[in-house]
Amino acid sequence: MEESLDDSDQIVVDDNNPPWFQDPARSKPFTLSTTVDLDFVEECYCTALFPWSEQSLGALWHGERDKELQNGPWKQLISDWSGALAIGTLDSLLVIPLSASRSRKGLSVSVPKQEQNTSGKKSPVMAVGWALPLEAPLEPLIVFSAGSILYILNPVKGEIIGHLRGHGGPITSIVVHPAYPYLFCTTSRDFTTRIYDLTLAPQQGPDNPCWPPSKAPSLGGAPHGLQASEPEGMGVGRCIGVLCGGPSGGHDAAVLSAAFHPTHPLIATCGLDRAVKIWGFSAFTSNKLAREDKPLFSSSRIHKARIMSVSWLSTDTLVTHSAPALMRRHGRKDDIYYEDGTVTIFRWIGFDRFFPAGQEIGKVFRGCSSDYQESSSFTFISTSSLPQQTRHVYITQTFTGDYILALSLPDSVRLYNLANFHPRVIAPDPPKRDPPERDIESEFQNVRLDDEEEEEDQPITTSFGKSPESQRWEVLVPGAQGSVQACVLGFGGQLLVTLGKRRVCIWRETPR
Repeated sequence: MEESLDDSDQIVVDDNNPPWFQDPARSKPFTLSTTVDLDFVEECYCTALFPWSEQSLGALWHGERDKELQNGPWKQLISDWSGALAIGTLDSLLVIPLSASRSRKGLSVSVPKQEQNTSGKKSPVMAVGWALPLEAPLEPLIVFSAGSILYILNPVKGEIIGHLRGHGGPITSIVVHPAYPYLFCTTSRDFTTRIYDLTLAPQQGPDNPCWPPSKAPSLGGAPHGLQASEPEGMGVGRCIGVLCGGPSGGHDAAVLSAAFHPTHPLIATCGLDRAVKIWGFSAFTSNKLAREDKPLFSSSRIHKARIMSVSWLSTDTLVTHSAPALMRRHGRKDDIYYEDGTVTIFRWIGFDRFFPAGQEIGKVFRGCSSDYQESSSFTFISTSSLPQQTRHVYITQTFTGDYILALSLPDSVRLYNLANFHPRVIAPDPPKRDPPERDIESEFQNVRLDDEEEEEDQPITTSFGKSPESQRWEVLVPGAQGSVQACVLGFGGQLLVTLGKRRVCIWRETPR
């Protein structure tokens, strides 16, 4: 629990040589530096690395707190917490200072027994994220979930300072806003996404609008995007908006991931219904719980199977990845197979329609039915296959602006630079041929109702609609034995952390 990198292991940028993700000749991008065994836990499920650096201050709060924090306080915060790793395990959350100041020791916090979702059973921590409160930005917070309940941990004090209810199903992911780190959203198996504000206290009673003909506040509750009649929780944090599910435009199944737009009031979500949706949330205020059921974009034609993650690459470009798709061969119900999952980069064409260049961002966005039902306002850029053994996908931006895709396989991590992805291979037009002369009468004379022609499977030499595989780097995890669960990259792509069931491996970029 008190393992950390030595001073000699600190990350140093080499300005004379290109980084590993821009050098195809680098066959070994990372070298194993430290291994941390977690023999006291039963299993690890998720992890999150402290995401900020000294250069992050200009992007946070759009530079509003630069003068207040830029001299000494922010550097001290980075010195204390840079490289800290939060790990979700069965019934507890671990905080390990991998390369942080040695004054910080490891921390283990158990999920409060009185708040567990199922009495008598341990609750796995399945989602975790780092946040910064607006009033005290030098004390980072860790937001994590167990079941359908959210917890806010102050790792400086080592105590849980809040818990929040609201979701009607297990929480699947937690995403913090890149510019306003006191805002975060959660996705859930209850078909909804909820947006929270850490500057507010939990709502202790409903303050809902009236639904005619009744003159009393509605008690519809969270499934309808309203506040429940019971207290929302205690401590800090309040839900300020719900992206509802259902046939009116929301997700029709569990929501698995989300991503805040880096500069505009947008949230992208994806889920079990094979749909990618983009929502506007600029009208959300702290006074009333906002409800949105019609996104600005929705399409289920990007992937064939459930979509596991979504990320923004630029103002109108996104990357998503899907699980393997269960397919039928020749339309037979008894002849099925799994088709590889895909990672797809696509452009949302409708961005300029909702955000015209040179105009101020409005408070209300509303698309038409062709936007929120099955939109065609997108174009594919690249589509590549994923190994069926992929357990986790992580995407991060490096200090050079490149985006790195990290695939967690049972015994290794596979790394790609998204800038090297190739365009899709488009199927050529079929050659023009004169139709052969056919003797219809003789063909029908030989037809029998019980005839079943056996079709031989022909090998496919070219995968039309997909991109050729790009340059990749492989990192083999020693002694993994199929236990690698997830991985994260830090320090602008110079640090790799692999998470096994009971072991954490820290990798540094291999020096030239």
